[in-house]
Amino acid sequence: MNNNIKVEVPDNFNQNYLHPFFESLYNVQDEEEVIIDFSQLSYSFPMGMLVFGSYLRRWAITRKENGFRTSAEGIDTSKSVHNYLMHLGFFKFIRINLGKAIGEASGSNTYIPIRQITRTELENYARENNEQLVDAIEFESRSLAFILAGSNQNSQDITTYSYAIREILRNVFEHSGIDKCFLCGQRWYDGSSEIAIVDEGVGIYETIKQAYSVSNAEEAIQLAIQPGITRAISLSEQENIYNNSGYGLYVLSELGNSFGWFCIGSDSAKLTYKSKNKYVEPFNFQGTFIGVHLDRTPFNFKGVLDDIICEGEQEALSKGRLNLASSISKSLSYNQTEQQL
Repeated sequence: MNNNIKVEVPDNFNQNYLHPFFESLYNVQDEEEVIIDFSQLSYSFPMGMLVFGSYLRRWAITRKENGFRTSAEGIDTSKSVHNYLMHLGFFKFIRINLGKAIGEASGSNTYIPIRQITRTELENYARENNEQLVDAIEFESRSLAFILAGSNQNSQDITTYSYAIREILRNVFEHSGIDKCFLCGQRWYDGSSEIAIVDEGVGIYETIKQAYSVSNAEEAIQLAIQPGITRAISLSEQENIYNNSGYGLYVLSELGNSFGWFCIGSDSAKLTYKSKNKYVEPFNFQGTFIGVHLDRTPFNFKGVLDDIICEGEQEALSKGRLNLASSISKSLSYNQTEQQL
């Protein structure tokens, strides 16, 4: 008699399917034998893929540590989505020995494969080039933006993606408490794009409560995207090595709201911001994930950024937050003047 429990992967790595699938995994986490069936999967989005992979990998590791067995079936190389995930490094990411390793694929002008970015590597780059850590984050962000947007270094795509990736990375390494994160991205032929990042650190609630009075993850995540909110207010100038002033997530959320959607999840809550509506839902994720989906990039990103920052500073001041956006949050490039862009 076969007592194996089978859990079917949804047909789409879409953010709306994540929580039900995670609940399915939670319900069988102590079963002796569990099979993860990928046969129904037909499409993948960056944020859904990365969050799904991070959760599944850690769930399987915990089961192995407890003496349980987990296996996979239904992975078919004749399916384009499975081939694509193999190329991106997804299956190696979830500890299935298929396809390329993380960082092995170089990417193209339509996608960034799963990349692991570590603080150690950034610090080494900064030290070798006699620069600051934020310079290294800037360099990494622009390199990834070039992959995603193509070869025109002055395009609005490059400028927008570089800014978004930079602000996400600065936020990750300031709050997560760990050395690494994972990032991926996709640009489609209709001009829409999506950038996603996951860290498996302490989460937003643990970070925000160091400086603000919040009682749960839902309150913390809603506060985190407001202007002028940052743990850096409790840090010395020397400790605030990422130059955070509490505007990075705010700008990204407003950018997503105006041009597509923005999503952030951590601990027991997930927030999606789209078309001036914020949706907060129960969730279960150890660490933090961020997704920015743009239906199109702004025609004049600098102008959009200036407007968002101006409105944010006014809102922050009206709520008694005296910290204004830092020069880096206001700029398109940490190293370059506007005239050079």
